[in-house]
Amino acid sequence: MGCHDFWSKLTDKGYPTDEEIRNSGERIPEWDKVPQTTINNYAYVPNMVQYLTSQNGWDPTRGPAGVIRCDADSPCDTRLGGSVISVESIMLVVGGLNAFIQAILLTTIGSLADYGNNGSHMLLIITLISCAAQIVFLVFDDESSSYWGVPLAVGLVFQVSYGASLVFYWAIFPQLAINEPKVRAAKREKVDPEEYMVIESIARNHISAVSTAWSNIGFLVISVLNIGVGQAMASRYNTPVNQLPKYTNSIFSAMCGGYWLLCAIPWFVLQKNRPGPPLPPNTNYWTLGWRKVGRALREYHRLPQTFLFFLGYFFLMDAVSSHNQVTQVLTYSMTDYNGLVQTYMNLVNSACSIIGCLLFLYLQKRFQLATKTMLLISTGFTLAIPLWGCFGLGTDMIGYHHVVELWIYNAWFGIFTAPFYAYSQTLMSELIPMGCENMFFALFGITSKVAQFFGPAVVGGITQGTRDARTGFIYCTLCQFLALVIISFVNMEKAEIRLRVYEEQERRKSETVQDLLNHMHSPLPPPPPSPPLNATTTPDIDSSIYTTPYHPAPLYEKDHDYRHHEPETDRYGF
Repeated sequence: MGCHDFWSKLTDKGYPTDEEIRNSGERIPEWDKVPQTTINNYAYVPNMVQYLTSQNGWDPTRGPAGVIRCDADSPCDTRLGGSVISVESIMLVVGGLNAFIQAILLTTIGSLADYGNNGSHMLLIITLISCAAQIVFLVFDDESSSYWGVPLAVGLVFQVSYGASLVFYWAIFPQLAINEPKVRAAKREKVDPEEYMVIESIARNHISAVSTAWSNIGFLVISVLNIGVGQAMASRYNTPVNQLPKYTNSIFSAMCGGYWLLCAIPWFVLQKNRPGPPLPPNTNYWTLGWRKVGRALREYHRLPQTFLFFLGYFFLMDAVSSHNQVTQVLTYSMTDYNGLVQTYMNLVNSACSIIGCLLFLYLQKRFQLATKTMLLISTGFTLAIPLWGCFGLGTDMIGYHHVVELWIYNAWFGIFTAPFYAYSQTLMSELIPMGCENMFFALFGITSKVAQFFGPAVVGGITQGTRDARTGFIYCTLCQFLALVIISFVNMEKAEIRLRVYEEQERRKSETVQDLLNHMHSPLPPPPPSPPLNATTTPDIDSSIYTTPYHPAPLYEKDHDYRHHEPETDRYGF
């Protein structure tokens, strides 16, 4: 085989045909199921931004403005335009602003990930922007504190583009799943629609698991590389690790950006072209996402249990995102913005996340616990995080005043909070009518993003008023307790009945005129025999035998081609 033929085969952009799969058993290689080979360690960017902002600030409790610089334990104010605002409030508001921009952006352009052949092009652009924003932090050192707004803006671009890239990566999972031989064979053989959904779901979950595993491997690799570089710098300059210059955060950020780029570019070159289904009639890419959200909102009266969960999930995400932001802000200052120490903490968090997910999965299988029960357990244990922070308002002994508490926090968060993300999405899928997954997960995604904006913004305002970020834990505790109560009231049995009624109503709406004519001409079964004349009681007669026969509507609008099945993209993200 010549070089040209080899390269053509390697970069073939076509679908494998059914005949090829049948004859050669060709499968998609596992590496081709890993669109993202790293969970990027994005903590270095906000860490450096907060450090540069604080370097331009002062301690408001020890003299006039601009006189005494901030230290790790003191409040820190700076100027934003003509106003004075605390550094902690700035970081919390920026975190909320990041979520708000993502909500608007992804609802507007998210359809590019689901439909047509534009997703890969948008993903390439977003990936390049995100990597460049990380690498450009090499130009920001201590002297950049005089114009800290510039690195803050670049950091915001990185955070928004990174979050957007995750959505576009996750959107590829359904497109990969439909190319699995078993899935294509099931479609070709026209198996029962419900059985087909199970087959495709299993394939999609397998791909998700493979990608998640490689993502954690990628996270481990880049963390080890950063630790190695940090240790080498400490040895080279004969400096303790905890006294490395803060510029190491910019170095680590650039390494993460370069590492992501190194892993991403080969995949963009070698991936096969897997376009999504065409846009529905009378729609466009820019408004389809908003129309989905609007359609989902109009169904609140038909699916009350589903929307009760939406309400509980809003408060839950509000609380979790808020106390996560607060603890991050405290971590940056309490560790003196040391990127290497935070890398070790992130490793603890990552390892405990794996342990937590496996532990919860084992307990669920061992005791046959429901998804809702597992989510309530995870939420209950996670409530301890903001509650512990509240104790720090009355004493300096506990409540995130010591670095050792941050190590415990990362372990606790990994074991008990990481499973919450998986179980919340699973419970959401159990409360959605079949065939409406895409529409309701769009609403699920925007609920998550709005909560992530609202919570940090409120906590930022509280912090600005009290000059202590820990006061935000009170708000987080109340919201998480409220979420726990609301979700506990979600009745899964009633929800199941509502879902079946909804699905039957939608099925009847989708029936064509010919379907209705067929129903009208369907013969009724013969009536039951008359009871004996001397019978003393009237026999029970099942009136359901007089109903028209059930004619299931086809699950797919164009059943002859599996590519017309609308991908359930939002199951994996926004």
